[in-house]
Amino acid sequence: MSHSSAPVRPTVSALRLGTWCAFALAAGLLAIWLWSRYCRFPSVPWNDMRLAPTIALAQGWPVYPTAHDGTVSTWMYGPLPVLFFWPASWASNAADAIMIAAGMNIALTLVPIALVCFAWPAADHGTDTWLGRALAFLLCLAVWPELHYSVLFSDNLAVACGLVGNLLLVRARGEAGLWLAALIATAAVACKQICLGIPLAQVIWLGVTIGPREALRHAGRCVVAGTVIAVGAIATFGAAGLWHTLVAVPGRLGWAPDVAQRLRAVAPELLLHAGLPALVMIVGRRAFSQPRLLLPALAWICTLPLGLAGMMKVGGWTNSIHSFVLWAPAVLVTLFTTSAPDTRRWTAYFTAAIAAAALTCGRVLHESDLTLRPQTTEYHVAAQLAARQHHAVWFPVHPLVTLYSDHRYYHDEDGMYARFKAGMPISPAHAATQLPPGLRVIVFRNDWSDWGIARRMMPAQTQDTVIGNWTLRIGVAAAAQP
Repeated sequence: MSHSSAPVRPTVSALRLGTWCAFALAAGLLAIWLWSRYCRFPSVPWNDMRLAPTIALAQGWPVYPTAHDGTVSTWMYGPLPVLFFWPASWASNAADAIMIAAGMNIALTLVPIALVCFAWPAADHGTDTWLGRALAFLLCLAVWPELHYSVLFSDNLAVACGLVGNLLLVRARGEAGLWLAALIATAAVACKQICLGIPLAQVIWLGVTIGPREALRHAGRCVVAGTVIAVGAIATFGAAGLWHTLVAVPGRLGWAPDVAQRLRAVAPELLLHAGLPALVMIVGRRAFSQPRLLLPALAWICTLPLGLAGMMKVGGWTNSIHSFVLWAPAVLVTLFTTSAPDTRRWTAYFTAAIAAAALTCGRVLHESDLTLRPQTTEYHVAAQLAARQHHAVWFPVHPLVTLYSDHRYYHDEDGMYARFKAGMPISPAHAATQLPPGLRVIVFRNDWSDWGIARRMMPAQTQDTVIGNWTLRIGVAAAAQP
């Protein structure tokens, strides 16, 4: 006589043990991976060019040029990130400044996610709610786009403002809370111009959950907050430079020359940013009508169009799409704090912990060069090179070096290239005003490609010398035409 046996299901105690083991593994691997992002930060020249405006401003240099005056740089975004990284200017050398910025940049991701995961209104207040929140936090860190950890984007502070602003809104209990939510959400636009969807989502959410009158009042709060920020920015940086840098130049940048190629290149990221949230919201559309999930859903919807547009512009990439990162923390914390039978709840916890461990393990194993020591050697070598050639050496993609050696803010090559692509190239006279007055050496980083502009500024006869990871091209004429 045969006996049929039911499938053996794991007990709650086994699920609990497995969850804790996977949680510990994921947390350990994530700590290693984040440390490697911190160590790798100085090796990415984008970070040098994007921190330079902060150091320049601290030294008294204007950081928003006009069409005919000022230092042309890669920074074509709002002023708030420039001010946010001000503590980096307290460093005494470029290497220390870039490492301070590296820590601040990672904190700019970790802290807002933690605030949302541990303070978002929970669906349940049971004894395991804190573990559900911790798992949501861990899973967010595991799926967060790598670029936000490794590169200093204006988007990082914009996303932080969006997360904190929406948290303040969903927890607001009075007029002060609503004003603060409006101020922080509107501040995202002062980080990057395409972030209008963040305050718009707040306005629509209040209109749906409370009524049109409250939506109109919140729109007024956002307008007032935006006016205050704009007046402060104009008083600090000047209207002409802000308009030219934030509106005129970006407005002239065209679309990617090969749209199909751009879409193919970003297809995996688009599945995460657009495909996954869309699928989840379609399947769980009833749940997303609840106020605490409706707000992140609206943030996803309202920010996606401009994000996609930014991604498809010349020089654009997936960092411009903020939809997923504004959506995920609130959705995950709501999922993991919803009441359910013990077995179902611990199965969800175990699955989340395993997913976080697997994703983080994949990142660590996929990394071809898992750097565990800060990559500042090149900065120390560059400082020595600059010290020997005061006011005569130009680092086209490392303006931080000469900000400390010469206390001068020179053009960076990406900024010059952006003006060229916008059909607004700077004149030879303008170029000469913010290059070393005795320019005779241009220094290139060997492991980084360039735009060819600096190379075209050299005379035919030059002498190349390689020192470490740098190539010195000697014999440059100061009056060469870009």
